[in-house]
Amino acid sequence: MAWKPSQDCLDLIKESEGLHRKRSDGSIEAYLDPVGIPTIGYGSIFHNDKSRSVKLGDVITKADAERWLQLEVDKTASEVNTLCTVELTQGMFDALVSFGFNVGTGKDGLKTSTLLKKLNSKDYEGAAREFDRWVYGKGKVLPGLVTRRNKEEALFRKDGFPGDGVAVSNTVTPTKDWVSPELPLKIDRTLVEGNTGEDCFILNCGLAELGYLATGTQPGDYTSVTKDAVSWFQGERNLKVDGKFGSNTKAALTTALTHARKRVDPKLDTFYCRLTRTGTKAYNDLEKLLLEFVSPQGNTVASLDVISGAPGRQNFRVPEDPLDKAGNLEPIPQGRYMIGDIHWAGGRNNYDKDHAHETNGIGPVFVPIIKTFRDPKPRDAFGFHVDRNKSHGFPGSAGCVCPMTMDDLKELVRLLRLYDPRDLFVDWGIR
Repeated sequence: MAWKPSQDCLDLIKESEGLHRKRSDGSIEAYLDPVGIPTIGYGSIFHNDKSRSVKLGDVITKADAERWLQLEVDKTASEVNTLCTVELTQGMFDALVSFGFNVGTGKDGLKTSTLLKKLNSKDYEGAAREFDRWVYGKGKVLPGLVTRRNKEEALFRKDGFPGDGVAVSNTVTPTKDWVSPELPLKIDRTLVEGNTGEDCFILNCGLAELGYLATGTQPGDYTSVTKDAVSWFQGERNLKVDGKFGSNTKAALTTALTHARKRVDPKLDTFYCRLTRTGTKAYNDLEKLLLEFVSPQGNTVASLDVISGAPGRQNFRVPEDPLDKAGNLEPIPQGRYMIGDIHWAGGRNNYDKDHAHETNGIGPVFVPIIKTFRDPKPRDAFGFHVDRNKSHGFPGSAGCVCPMTMDDLKELVRLLRLYDPRDLFVDWGIR
């Protein structure tokens, strides 16, 4: 079957390319794109009327630009049909045409890409995850390409993958502990309020992972709270806000989860720390977190298991969330922080004397964690310290990042001295 691009494909290409460069008389002139290639109209680099590359100084009309776009999209679509040897969906085909239109379909583009290799081996999920590897221009990440690849990946996932679509009944699923859902999401129907089943549990877990629902146990029901969370997610992703979990929302959620699980490492010339979730339990229903020490080359050189927040209060948030407020006993919010100096209660290397504190929960060492972003809320007394509260029968913290044992605290001190990191990136995967 020879696929044809739909309006979704054309709209994405037009939105991504834009119509450039418009002159005051309404005509369109050539310009240099972000990587220095002469371009005109909707991303055309080939002068279709003169059978040569576009040159600076070329001028065409808007009608020419529309005609060239259709010619080039049709050509790209034909090449995509030839290159793809497996069953596709309309959304997959449209995404591949947009991708091929942008990067080319030849030996330096789609034809030799890992994306195509995975696609033709029926590794559809693997192929979907390849889109955002193509975001570089002259060795730098281009924000416009990041946006485009995210939209292409969402379109690729929009209709599900061939072989999906097994009907799921409204079987009753009991409330269970939150788990990080596997991708692709095993949700093969449109979910609405009142539905029950394993797919509703999976949806609730996915929403909780991104911060739209509280973590902890999740129901196997599409409740009114689920509907509100879906509506919130749809609004933030510029989707139709109807509270129903259909194919477009599934594609966007899958893309969001995929990107949330990828580490976006900053480019620093010093060692730094990174704090992420693990999805596994530490003790007293607290989720175990991973504190990593990362080299300037992006390699993890050491790591520690830690906790942050109190039992039943581990709702992972961004500072902009109105529910992130003082006294909520939740984990430190996502963001970039500065790591201060080591403060000893009884002098250097004295692990026998604790800092004075109203709950006696600090222990012998406190290392300030200082905000580097604007946040009007007073919730800012963060730091590293051992979970001394655990020995008092009420484990956890009010947001501080805590090694779980004294041996872990001593290892933290050793690593802080060895690598002297001054930046902490807290990444809860919320995008």
